[in-house]
Amino acid sequence: MNKGIGLALVILITPLVVITASTLTFYLGYKPTSTSNNGELIVPPLETNLFKLENINGDSFSFKKGKWYLVYFDSFNDLEASEEKLKFAFSINTTLGRKMNRLKRVVVLKEDFNSKSINNLSAKFPNVFFVKDIDREFEDLLLNVGMKPFENQSLFLLDDFSFVMEEFNKELDFKEVFEDIKTLL
Repeated sequence: MNKGIGLALVILITPLVVITASTLTFYLGYKPTSTSNNGELIVPPLETNLFKLENINGDSFSFKKGKWYLVYFDSFNDLEASEEKLKFAFSINTTLGRKMNRLKRVVVLKEDFNSKSINNLSAKFPNVFFVKDIDREFEDLLLNVGMKPFENQSLFLLDDFSFVMEEFNKELDFKEVFEDIKTLL
């Protein structure tokens, strides 16, 4: 066989083999086995668009479509633990690199804004939104599905459509939480 004809056949057959293999794996339902969630997925996701949230300045706050949010509920009973949780969220955001602008951090407060500790932490972490759930609707939504956000001290991930989709328990370490968030972003 001529060397040129053999090369032409290889060039023509290779894309056909790749397309055929791809089509077969799609229709036969191949699912990778390496997917895992370290956090607990919330099924169905919980909608958050209707809540009345207020930031430190007294302005209305709402979750914007297209942004992901890492939400933490805090009663500020233990200031050191609160600061550690904020450092944890800051580390996740910083480690994301160029994707860090897609993930915003929000702390939902149980007490009023006039607390000195909240003002100190808001000055220390200027890119964190400190908000108050005015009618406690956000907290009630999570309580209705069996979660106790202020007691569990979990981090909640809101997707880019502002749905609560995953809970990260406080027992999870940085690597486990970061792995899930990096995969989703």
